[in-house]
Amino acid sequence: MSQIGTCLYADCQLGADSLTVFLDGMNKTTHLSISFIDQFLIIIMLSMAYFINKQHIGISTIIHTITIGLFILLASQLISPLELTKQPFMIKLIGILFAELSFAFGFALMQKFTFGMATADAFIYGLVEKTHLSYIQIHFIFDIFFFTIGFLLGGTIGIGSILYVLTSGWLTYKIRIIINNYIQ
Repeated sequence: MSQIGTCLYADCQLGADSLTVFLDGMNKTTHLSISFIDQFLIIIMLSMAYFINKQHIGISTIIHTITIGLFILLASQLISPLELTKQPFMIKLIGILFAELSFAFGFALMQKFTFGMATADAFIYGLVEKTHLSYIQIHFIFDIFFFTIGFLLGGTIGIGSILYVLTSGWLTYKIRIIINNYIQ
C-alpha cells in the first residue's frame, strides 16, 4: 500500500512524503542513486530500531526492507498508465489524497499485525516508548526532520509534501484505531 502511495506522489508531481523529499535532496547533493540512499537509510533505521525497539521488528519488517524497491516497481506499473502528470490539478490532488490514504492504511496494517512493522514505524514506536510522547507527535517530528533536511539539500516539495507532513501520523493512528475495531 505504501508503495502505491509513493508512486502516486511521484506521478502527481505535487510534492512527496518526507522521506522521498529527503532522498531527493540527498540525491541532488551527493549524486548517489535514490535507491542506494534509500537502502542505506533503511539499514541505519533498521539498526537503530533494533536497538531501541526490537519487539516490533519481525519478518514483515525484514520483508518490507528487502522488497520495497520491487513493490515500488510493481506499483509503478499500475499507476504510470494513468498519466497523472498530464491530468488537471484537481485529479492530481485526488491522487495525492489517495497516496496519503495508501501510506496510512499500509502502515496501520503493519502496526496491527504481530509480524513486524515498517522500518520507520518500528523506529518511531521505539522513540514513543523512550520519550513517552504520542505516536502522532513523534511521527510529526520524524517527518519535519526529514522534510526539512531534504528541502535544505534541494529536495522537491509541494502541496503533497505539506499535506503528508501535517496529516500522516494522525491519519495512520486513526486508521489503526478503525482497523483495531474491526480486526481482532
